[in-house]
Amino acid sequence: MAECAHMKDDGDCEVKLDTRPSNQQFDPKRPEGDIVISKSVGQGGVNIYDDVYNIQYGLDQVAPIDGGPSPQLVIDGKCGPKTMAAIRDFQKKHFGWAGCDGRIDPGQQTIKKLNEKRNRNVYPTIPLSLNTDGWLLSGMLQHVPHIRACVHAAMTNISLAMNVVDNNMPGLLGADRPSRMRTLNKHFRIDNFKGAKRPVLEKMHDAYSFMLNVLDRPEAYTTLDTTNEGETISTVAFARLGGFHQKDDLTGKIVFRRGVLFATGIPDFAAFIFIHELRHYIAKDGTQGHFAKGWVTDPGMLALKETETINNCDTFAGFALECKNGDMERPIWVKTTVFR
Repeated sequence: MAECAHMKDDGDCEVKLDTRPSNQQFDPKRPEGDIVISKSVGQGGVNIYDDVYNIQYGLDQVAPIDGGPSPQLVIDGKCGPKTMAAIRDFQKKHFGWAGCDGRIDPGQQTIKKLNEKRNRNVYPTIPLSLNTDGWLLSGMLQHVPHIRACVHAAMTNISLAMNVVDNNMPGLLGADRPSRMRTLNKHFRIDNFKGAKRPVLEKMHDAYSFMLNVLDRPEAYTTLDTTNEGETISTVAFARLGGFHQKDDLTGKIVFRRGVLFATGIPDFAAFIFIHELRHYIAKDGTQGHFAKGWVTDPGMLALKETETINNCDTFAGFALECKNGDMERPIWVKTTVFR
């Protein structure tokens, strides 16, 4: 079974088995205005999917002090024990035991009270909708030209270094070896590799080249988390390890979640996330790619061995940014690193 790499909101990245069905996807609609149901929901109710979905959504907008569930319900349109318990708790809060039958009927006192107690400014965590939340994906994809420029800059830096990495002869345009190798050694410790180093650079160049293939058609390789599969493991993004090279129907995509919102307004931040996930997605050897996280100057990143840097996702992302922008101070959106 394939593995997925998941970036969290603290910049960490986990790898877990990918148990996603190949074609499972749905596009929920958030209730607008009052919660309305067509049939009864709850104990002994008809429990139509849309009705249960709306009731779960409404209950999750009620504060626990007003009888709302804590923790919030998983909004899945299925009236299971937790949903029925949440209905009973809400009724008991407002109507006492006498009015606690565990069922909500259209137009009756429970649904009226539910609409009264909902906080309309609370948006329960439900799967993202490509119809409703497509702007979030567009917000990331608008930075693809900048991300491509960062990847191209990284490839150019590597290409120029190939001419001098295994000798001390002047490179193209007359630049000396230390100049060509400075940024590469800062991020990847290339000179610590034993033997010929050009093959190492060629492998890195190929990795960035595969990224460009994805960035040529980003709409085909990216999506939003419309099944909420990243609910417990990621708020930002995840990708199937080596998904770009898979030949079956479970190739997966790079999947964005709500946590990328801040990055949509910061091109370099969007590039850092995107390139990190691209490194997972184009991996050919199953390497997980998160030996350390953070910026190149963070303690965990500095402690990386050279054999780890060439597989580390944040290293590829930071290198590309510095190749494009020149030397950078540690960005404020990079969380404190923890060496793993």
